Amino acid sequence: MQELNIIPYLHAFVIQFVIITVIYFAVLIAIFCDLWAGIRKAKQRGEYRSSFGLRKTIGKVSNYYNMLFVVTIIDILQMLLVMLLNNNTSVILPALPFLTFAGGIFACIIEVKSIFEKNTDKEKARVQETAKALSEILKNKDNQEAFAAFLDFIKQEKPKTESSE
Repeated sequence: MQELNIIPYLHAFVIQFVIITVIYFAVLIAIFCDLWAGIRKAKQRGEYRSSFGLRKTIGKVSNYYNMLFVVTIIDILQMLLVMLLNNNTSVILPALPFLTFAGGIFACIIEVKSIFEKNTDKEKARVQETAKALSEILKNKDNQEAFAAFLDFIKQEKPKTESSE
């Protein structure tokens, strides 16, 4: 019976673990760079910075890492298969986390695009969203009347209440 030498497998595992850790850390750095750029751009536009943007960042981290976890599981299975093939056949294939590489690159490209997105592009998108919402309101005649009443209400001065001192 042939003895199994585990040292090469441990060495390969450590290398793969380091590669996967670097990919995960690179995605996290890209997300935080985008957060920093977003805060800086909001300051330039004079916008109020609230916890809404931070919640969006947390959601983004969750989405990216969910995707990375799934592709990493597929990569682990793929790397185990490659190691078994390398051990039992004469074919030598690299046991690398290809899908995790691709997922990490995909997430980082999205973040870089977001970082370099101009303020005017974000402002244009916000105006387009507002115009679309307004057109939806104005499509229905009942909504037009409600919208006009709402605008009249906003324009009116509210009566000042007297303090009871």
